[in-house]
Order: sequence, then structure tokens, then C-alpha cells
Amino acid sequence: MSVIRGESMHIAERMKRYKYTFYIIIGLLAAACGSGREAATADSRYRRAPIREVDEAALKVDGRLIDALSLLQSGRSDEALKAYSRLADDEPTCADAWYEMSRLLMQRGWADSAEACANRAVNLNPKNKWYLLHLAEVQRRRGENAQAAATWERIVAVEPTVLEHYYHLSDAYIDANNAEGAVNALNRVEKMVGVTEPVSLQKQRIWTAVGKPDRAARELETLADAMPHEKRYQAILAEMYMSQKKYPKAKERYDRVLAADPDDEYIHIQLAEYYKQTGRPADADSEMVRAFANPRLAAETKLQLLGSFYTEEEFYGSHSQTAFRLLDMAMSQSENPAQYAAFYGHVLLRQNKTAEAARQFETALKADSSRYELWELLLVSLTEVPQRQADLANYAARAERLFPMQTLPKYLTAVSLAREERWAEALEKVEAAAKWGFNKGYLEAECTGLMAECAYRSGQHEKAWRAYDRYLEMHPDDWNVLNNYAYELALEGLRLEEALEMSRRTIEAQPQNPNNLDTYGWILHLLGRDDEALPYLERALRLNPDDSTLREHYNAIKR
Repeated sequence: MSVIRGESMHIAERMKRYKYTFYIIIGLLAAACGSGREAATADSRYRRAPIREVDEAALKVDGRLIDALSLLQSGRSDEALKAYSRLADDEPTCADAWYEMSRLLMQRGWADSAEACANRAVNLNPKNKWYLLHLAEVQRRRGENAQAAATWERIVAVEPTVLEHYYHLSDAYIDANNAEGAVNALNRVEKMVGVTEPVSLQKQRIWTAVGKPDRAARELETLADAMPHEKRYQAILAEMYMSQKKYPKAKERYDRVLAADPDDEYIHIQLAEYYKQTGRPADADSEMVRAFANPRLAAETKLQLLGSFYTEEEFYGSHSQTAFRLLDMAMSQSENPAQYAAFYGHVLLRQNKTAEAARQFETALKADSSRYELWELLLVSLTEVPQRQADLANYAARAERLFPMQTLPKYLTAVSLAREERWAEALEKVEAAAKWGFNKGYLEAECTGLMAECAYRSGQHEKAWRAYDRYLEMHPDDWNVLNNYAYELALEGLRLEEALEMSRRTIEAQPQNPNNLDTYGWILHLLGRDDEALPYLERALRLNPDDSTLREHYNAIKR
């Protein structure tokens, strides 16, 4: 029971006493009014018994208490405090005055004075539970936890059959860092009502908090043995043994749960954790499969368990086969696959199953198209699915309209235009992408390389050379781009010596690449060095005899 409620009840009791006093006063007045009447002469046994006199001083004290209470109830708390203070000065044995004064002082934050007044009230009436409850609260607020616990012991002594008092007593001992006292208070509850879950679990938590796991385990053992039909207690006890690395004891309790309910939806997950910690990973995987086969375990719970049971390395590495199987099982049972489609898509993408991943991201976007990261994952997945390039172009265009400040959709739209040889449009799109900048260099090289090709193909050569130079600053060993740059310079008859040096680097890096050999030989030809050029063109033609450009170049030099 709260102190506030207790105070209200105390006030009610006091008012009731004041009401009886009022009736006594009325009786006295009535007797005084009839004092002039002639006394009855009948036998004394018929005479009214004389009314007992009431102590006038006590009546005055009660009247002053009523006056102070009226001030308090009308909101004039300062005047009420003064009234209680004057009464305590005049009548030091008036416990009610000290109690009410303590309450008002505590409300003002004057804790020292409040405690002194509360102690006076308790000393005057040591069995008044309301005084004791208030004193305990004052001591708790002042951080005097040991004194508060002692006061609660006094409250328990006053009302030994009220269970709630023992819970408060236990809490007071906890605040005082007295685990033994806290548990002993709860033991008294058990003597009254027997073994119960709240009390046993609270004692277990107390012993765990103070670093006494053996005593904590004994509390759970008592609970589990007292209620053997409750499998939940066996599981809780097993979990505690697991935390203490007492694996044989944990396994014994898990087996009890399994024997009591073979279809329990969590027991196989708990056994999987047991086998994992005891170095039996194959058995752990088998238990997880059994758990996921249980229809009583919600699909959403299964998916959440996957993320906690396996580490990332295990999920994608050593246990990937089982992990992916479990994921498929959970997804097939889910009533809302869109909720976890993004997660499933991530996993499939990590497995390089890009087509399947794309379908999951499409499912996720049907449920929520406002998440740009899902659009990006879908676009990235589709770039690896050649048969869906038309879908890629459509999705890129949609993403670009929804997120005009993002680079990837613009870049992929430019790629689609370039595939259709719409070079000027592709150049405009990739330049638009570059205007928004690149987050930590993301797609900067790709956009720059595409810009170089599109600019050259659309006749904007100077822009192309600048883009090539910028790209090669980022990727100096990209042999395909270096070869293209050298060849295009050669086609324009520009910087031939520089182009020859670029081409030479490519054939040193890739001596069996026919395109690189052709570029080098053709630049030598343009420099008038046909004798040097011919061997390179011959080798290129042997590597790719069906290439018409190679044959054309070879014939031009051979003549």
C-alpha cells in the first residue's frame, strides 16, 4: 500500500474520531440545559447513569487539529504548517501534529526537519503504521537505506500478515545492499504462501546481482522441483546453467522439457544453442532445422533467430548451406514475405544469385517504393542479369524520377542509351549525374569513363580527351580504356607518339589480347614503321581470324 493512500486513510480515521468527540460535546451541552430540573425520586436503578466527563485539554487539541486540517484542505498549506508547529510547541505529546508537520516539511524539501518530526511522531506512537510508513519514505528519499529497512521491519511487526509489507521490506534491503536481508524477507513470504514464481525469480535475480550464482541456481531448482509440470521453469533453469557453463545440468533440464512436450516450439532452438556452445556444430544445425520445421514457431521469429544464432561468417561461410536452407523454410512459411524480402534479397545477392535477388527487391519495392536503398540494390542486381536489360532501363528511369539527386539511376540510364548508340543523349545524362557529385568517389570513375566514350562518339573530342585523362588518373592500369584512348587518338591522327606509348603498356600487360596488338601495330603503321607493325598485326589475326577490322589493317600494311 502506498504511503499516500495510507495518509488518506489515517486522516479519515482521525476525522471519524473528531466526529465522535463532537457528539460527546453535544451530549454535555444537553445535560447542562437540563440541570435545573428536579431530580427524580424513583429508585436509583431507574436513574440515568451520569455522563462521563471529557478532558477539556484533549478537546482543545482535537479542535486545533481540525482547524489546521481545514487550512490544509483549503490550500493554505503555509498557515497549516504554522498551526501544526504551534500545536507541537504547546502540546509536545501530540503525535498527529508532528506527523502532519513532517509531511508538509517533506513536501517543501526540508528532509532533515521532516525526518526529525517523523521520528517524534513514531516515538510517541510506535505502533502507528501510517507514521512508520511515512518515516520509511522520508528515510528512503534521504538515502538512509539501512534505516529505511529497519523501519520496514517495524511495519512488518505491526502488521505481520500483510504480504505487501514484506515485498517493500525486501526492496528496502536491496537499496541498502543487503542481499541476505532482502532474501530473508521473501523467505517469510514463502512460509506464508508457499513457493511462487514471482518470489523465487526475485530471489534468483538478487543472488545473481551480488555474484552468487550457486544460490541463484538453488532458488530456481526449488521453483522447478516444486512445479515439475511447468516446463518453463525447467527451461529458465537450463538457461542459467548455460550461462554458468554447467552444460551437463543444462542438458538434463532441456531433456525434461523435451520429454514433457516434444512439440515445444523453442526447445530445439535452445538445444541448438547448447550444441553450439559445447562444440557440436552439426548437431546444432540439425536442431535448428527441427525448430524451423515446427509450424508453431512464427516465420518472423525464425527470421529474427537467423540473425542472432549465426555470425555473419557462419551465415555466409561455414554454415551457409544450413543457413540458406533455414532462410528458405522461413520465407516459404511467412504470411508477409514482403516484410523480409529485402533481407532475403541481400542474402541472395551475397550468394551471387542476382536474378533471384532482383525478384526479392521487386517484392520489397511493391510494399514500399520510398526506400532508395532498395532501388539501388535492385538496379545493382539487374546489371548482372543480361536477359533483363530492358527492365533495368525501365527501373533506372523510374528511380531517376523518384530520386533525381541520386547518381546510379542516371548513370545506368546513360549506359542504356549508349547501348542503343544514342551517344549525345547518353553524354547529357552522364554529365547530369556528374553534376550532383560523387559520395566518397562512388561511380566517379564509371561515369568519367562512360563520358569519355560518349563524348568521342558524339564528336566532342576535346571533352573526350579530358575525360580519358581524368579516368586514367583514377585507374592508370585499366588496359581496355587505355587501349581505346590510344586507338581513338590514332584515328584522329593526334599525339601519335603518346598514343604509341599508351598502347605499348597494354601489350606488355596483355600480350595475347588481339585488340591491343592491333592498336599498337596500327599506330606504328601511321608513324610509317610498317616493318615493325606487321608482326603485331599478324599475331592479332592469328588470335582472332574472324575480326574484319584486324584483317583490313593487316591487308593495308601487307600491300
